[in-house]
Amino acid sequence: MLKGGQALITDASNKAAEVLAKRLEAEGVTVVRNYPEGFIKEEDKNNKLCVSYDTCSLVQVEKLLADIINKIGKINYLIHTDNVIFRGKVEDITEEDFKRIYNRNAKSAFLTSKVIGDYIANNGGGSILFLSSVHDEKPTGCAFVYSLGRGAVKMLSKELGLFYGRRGVRVNLIEMDIIKENEEILDSDISPFNYDAITKIPMRRYAQAEDFASTAVFLLSDEARFINGIEIRVDGGHILYYGDR
Repeated sequence: MLKGGQALITDASNKAAEVLAKRLEAEGVTVVRNYPEGFIKEEDKNNKLCVSYDTCSLVQVEKLLADIINKIGKINYLIHTDNVIFRGKVEDITEEDFKRIYNRNAKSAFLTSKVIGDYIANNGGGSILFLSSVHDEKPTGCAFVYSLGRGAVKMLSKELGLFYGRRGVRVNLIEMDIIKENEEILDSDISPFNYDAITKIPMRRYAQAEDFASTAVFLLSDEARFINGIEIRVDGGHILYYGDR
């Protein structure tokens, strides 16, 4: 589906991101994996395509871009995968907690799109893809800063689709559903949406990283060449769940 190219994944510690990276490599894409500080695997520390830059810092993102160009010459695809869940109700979140989580989930999306998206637009075009969450519109009831950041990224993707679309860069977003590993951290005592989620998903299974990767490869490919500024929900129909009888 893809004909080679070069891609950056902004947070390779995300499980969905690692599966996607392998799918892209199988399609002939050279993938640079960026890790948050302290998350890079020991076996990857000497791999020139595995790096660690702070995506919440403009200076660091500019250095990241320069490093990529130096190592692989060009970049066609930006895949933003910073997707950090932090439990906490409105009354419990400190100002520092708010800044830290919102920055990781939303500011990082803005800065990487600003720096790397502009480079892609000026160098032949390509695509930006955000791996986000159904909680960009569905409240969690337990992690409001996370949902707030996801909502901001959803609007950012539309604004960028309008702006960059004129410059040969398509911008789209995948709303990822809960995976089994996140069921406990997203369980809420005021919202039943994620509790025992498998019974509320019409397809009767949890989402898997491979589900998101398949959609991502399609959206990045030339087969999606006229798809820009949209979000695709990959949730097996979970969001159709309305509430307990």
